Amino acid sequence: MTLMTTTDTGELAHAVGAELQRQREDRGWSRPALAAWSEGRANARTLIMWEKATRSMSLRQLGDVSRIYLIRPSQLLARAERRIGWDPDLAVDLAVLAVTQLDALRPAARWAQEELRAGGPPFRGLRPVDLARLADRCRLSIAHLTVLLSTEAPARP
Repeated sequence: MTLMTTTDTGELAHAVGAELQRQREDRGWSRPALAAWSEGRANARTLIMWEKATRSMSLRQLGDVSRIYLIRPSQLLARAERRIGWDPDLAVDLAVLAVTQLDALRPAARWAQEELRAGGPPFRGLRPVDLARLADRCRLSIAHLTVLLSTEAPARP
């Protein structure tokens, strides 16, 4: 079972790595020079692994590397997202959701039926705000709803 939406986290890791490399190269820094200058926050080998996405970084390390490059972590991630066209929407098949027999999703099924009757598209990307509203309607946590939708009505256009 996958909880990802339309983009795999491996793609995001590679995009972050490419953005780190671009940040370093734009400044004219070599990896060894950057490692020496970063005062022990990262060594050259670690920087290579982050740039090549062969090793993930923790949030603490993301903060450290962001301070090194003088860029907010959110800006670094946003640039990486743009590289791959990240889409945070959870794509669902409304036709499948409309006929689900899962009790927990009955309110979501009624909503899907209404959407289809109104002429909505059979596949729909649910933004985080849509998921929150639907979770509230179903009296589920957003995480639980996401898991159920991912297994019961994933979009496969």
